[in-house]
Parts: sequence; structure tokens; C-alpha cells
Amino acid sequence: MKYQLVLRIILFGIVCGVLHLQNRADAQVVELGPGGTQMTLGIAQRFESGRNLRLEVPEEGHGTISSTILSFGVSSETPIQSLSLDAVTALRWTDLPNEDSDFDIGDSIFEFGYAREGANAGLDFGVDFSSYDIGLFRSLNDFIDDEGVLDLPSDFGDLTGDGTRREFNSVFQMDFGRQDLISYNFRINAQNLDYVDQTSPDLFNSDTIGGSAGIGFVLSPVTTATIDIRAERYEEDNPDQTDRKSKSVVFGLSQEVSARTRFDVALGYTEIDERELIAGDDFTSGFIGRIGAEYDMPNGEITFDAESELSLAGRLNSFRIGRSREILGATFSVSLGFAHTDGGRTEPIGSLRYANEFGENELRIFFDRNIVITDDEVFRDEYILDFGYIWGLGPSSRLGLGATHILTDSTEVDPRVERTDLNAVYSYELESQWIINAGLNYSVRDEDGVGRATSPLAFFQIGREFAWRP
Repeated sequence: MKYQLVLRIILFGIVCGVLHLQNRADAQVVELGPGGTQMTLGIAQRFESGRNLRLEVPEEGHGTISSTILSFGVSSETPIQSLSLDAVTALRWTDLPNEDSDFDIGDSIFEFGYAREGANAGLDFGVDFSSYDIGLFRSLNDFIDDEGVLDLPSDFGDLTGDGTRREFNSVFQMDFGRQDLISYNFRINAQNLDYVDQTSPDLFNSDTIGGSAGIGFVLSPVTTATIDIRAERYEEDNPDQTDRKSKSVVFGLSQEVSARTRFDVALGYTEIDERELIAGDDFTSGFIGRIGAEYDMPNGEITFDAESELSLAGRLNSFRIGRSREILGATFSVSLGFAHTDGGRTEPIGSLRYANEFGENELRIFFDRNIVITDDEVFRDEYILDFGYIWGLGPSSRLGLGATHILTDSTEVDPRVERTDLNAVYSYELESQWIINAGLNYSVRDEDGVGRATSPLAFFQIGREFAWRP
């Protein structure tokens, strides 16, 4: 009770602070121009109600969630450097089947980035942290990367049951000699994946740290050579106490064959050494490489890519031919190829992207079929289909429809998992600049050996973002 009272006092204080800032924010333009220092503060109240919100098998009954979502951001930009900080968290009340109602901290995100550009050098530093409830419904849109593409984590198929998933990532990179005949670069990255009170038997804490260093040589105005050395260590707190070390060296060559044609090739050697208490030790080594080419067309370009990767599961060879262009103002790209793994299995791979804005309406289509190597060093088949359409209903309102289907299959470790999201959202902006969102969502999760779970959900949200310059 004391914990809940403290959270309510904190929430009351934050809301009062937002209302105090409202007059200051209203006196300035909410959509600020680029450059300088900017600050944003957002608050939203969201209500969700539906059945089987955890996508459990057997299915649970009706549940309700109320979340007060708070966000804060700072950005600063000058001609030579940029800094950004964004934080989002939620104070959440839940009333779920077979549990007492609860009041706690909900999903949270923190991101920080700093970049500095010089005449002949540059550096980039970034950290991000995310924490969310594994058991409660999570939209597939949360896995969209900075390029608007769904990027599935290695543990996607195991994210079931209860618990909290916490992920921390950091990266630091620098480069020197951009305008010199010899240039240098290095990079350090780290990841910590932590699960708290998880019930899934396949989720284990892990740590990854990696680094790379490279040197580039300008051989001519159209030819560049590179040497890159990489090393990584992966540790997983599973019953095997997995400890995997990998290292590689890669030699590359890039050539501008003509004003419209570019060609690059890379050839290297890698070693992977894994130690496990129960399964025993494993080791593999061999050559890796890539060949790529780009050819500019009057409208878009043609690409060619062939790559050979190596993992403890074996070798993965892939080949793709792609074409991108503009069609009646829309961006369109397509690729087609095949992937071959050890054991003689050959599968088609490919992708399609289409995005178009016409008037107040938007259309987005994305499809990808691929074979990837996961953190468990196994091959995973992925099918991703994402569709979205937005109707502009006037200056203040619009309607959006979306459908996403994902299928992952890794028979060596994880079973076949299918996930589908269907949603409809109506958005309306009030004259006071508060935005109302209301809609429906229907989710399906089907896993071999577990069964099929469905969850219909209705939600309502009202919120606003305040922006100003300090």
C-alpha cells in the first residue's frame, strides 16, 4: 500500500508540473524548426480492455489496463555536433484474470545519442535501455527499426509467459583521416539482456561485447581498399553456461567502374570457439566473403549481392538481385534470390517494399522472406508481411488500418511460431492540440506444441506533447 501511495504522489506531482508548463508551451510554436536546443514533454492517458491480454493457452478471461504515459526529450544541434535524449515510461494499473489488481511501473524506454563531425574525423556515441512486461500484449510495431522495417530479436519466439525483459545497448565509434590517403576507424559495442521473474524456460540472461578496428587506403580516385579486424564475446547464463568467442579479419576492395557502376568485394577468415558445460565444446573456422554491385538507372538502380557466412550451425550462402525505382511518386524496391545452408537445403529469399503518399493518404507494404543466424548460432526462417493504410479525413482526423503477419521457424532450437496483428485506429486532434486515439486490435499467436491464442482488444487514449526552447 505504501508503494502504491508513493507512485500516486509522484504521478500527481508530474501532472501538476505538466499543467504548470502548459502556459509556457502554448506561448510558443509546438512544431519547432531544426537547430538549437529543444525540449519536449508529453503526457497521455490510455485505457485498454480485452480478452486474454497475455495471449495465453488456454485462453484467459477479460482484463483491463490503465496507463499514464510520460515522456521527456531534449535535443541540441549545431553545424558540427548533435545531442539527443528521450525517455518514456508509464504508471500502470492492471486488473487481470486470476490476479489481484496491481499498480506498478510499466514499459519504459531511454535513449541517448551524441555525434560530432569534424573536417577530417568524427565520433558517435549512443546508449539505449528498454524494459517491458513479457506477459502483456506488445504490438509488433515495437520491433520496427529506424528505417521502418520490422527487425525481430533472437528471442522473439520465446517471449511468452510472465516476467520482465530488460535490454541495454551501447556503442562508441570514431574515425580519422576521412580526406587522407589512409584512414582509420574503430568501434566498441556492448549488450546486456536481462530477464526478471520470467516463466518461459527458454529465456536466459546474456551479455555481448564486441569491438572492431579498420584501416582504409585510397589507391586511386575511384578505388579504395580496407582491412577490418573484429572480435566478439557472447556469454549466456543458461544451464550450459555458454561462452562463445569469435574473431575475424576481412580484406575489402571498392571500385567505381564508371559514373553509373560501383563494385565491391570482401574476403576474410573467421574463427568461432564455444565452451559449454553440458553439450561440450565446439569450434569452427573458415573463409567468409561478399560480392556486391550497384548500377544506376535513369529511374532507380539495380543491385547484386552474394554473401557467404559461417556459424556453428554451418555455412549460409545467399544470393540476391534487386531493383529500386519510383513509380508515380511512390518508392518501390524488390529483391529476389536464394539461400543455401549446410545439409543441402536451398530456400528462396526476397523482399518487397512500397510506400506512397497521395494527398492526405498513405500506403505502406513490406514483405521479407529470409534465413538468418540467431544468437543461438542456429538458422532461423523468417517470413514478415506488413501492410498499413491511412485515410486523411480532414485537417484534424484520420483513420488507419494495419495488418502484420510474422512466421519464424527454427526446428533445431525453437518451434514454429506465427504471430498476427490486425488493427484499426481513429485519430482526432482537438483545437487545444490534444490528440485522441481510439481503436480495435486483434492478435493471434500460434506455436507448435503449445496451441493457438487469440486476443481482441479495444483502447482509448488522449495525450499531448509540449515543445519549447529553454
